[in-house]
Amino acid sequence: MGRTARKLRTASKPAGFAEEAPPFLHEDVVRGVPAKRVQQLIDKGVLGKQAVYRVIPERTFKRRLANRESLKVSEGDAIARLLRVTEAAVKTFGEEDFAHKWLNLPNPALKDAIPIELAETDPGARDVEDVLGRIAHFVIS
Repeated sequence: MGRTARKLRTASKPAGFAEEAPPFLHEDVVRGVPAKRVQQLIDKGVLGKQAVYRVIPERTFKRRLANRESLKVSEGDAIARLLRVTEAAVKTFGEEDFAHKWLNLPNPALKDAIPIELAETDPGARDVEDVLGRIAHFVIS
């Protein structure tokens, strides 16, 4: 029975997103997420460059890539937060392209803030996740 439950959970993830780029675990963040792994997420279109550069300055990120370094805990935490919000949007809308557009446009439910920019902080990410939850459950605000 445990195997069936696992299969159902895996099957419910949006194809091409969660299987390729699972959110980082606490241990990954504390140990240090390799900058190369974040670059792979950018290359696959999971995260946008500008979103990454808002939480890690571009020069710092490129230096970490060139030196094959891992991110600091705060940087890894910010990337994990961006991934969490992105995954929540993809799950809510069922389509990556629409989710990415939604995340990058001003949203009236967020006082016209851009959701992916709010996700730079934990409270902002929680606000975005709250709106996504209301959308998923058809609650109008």
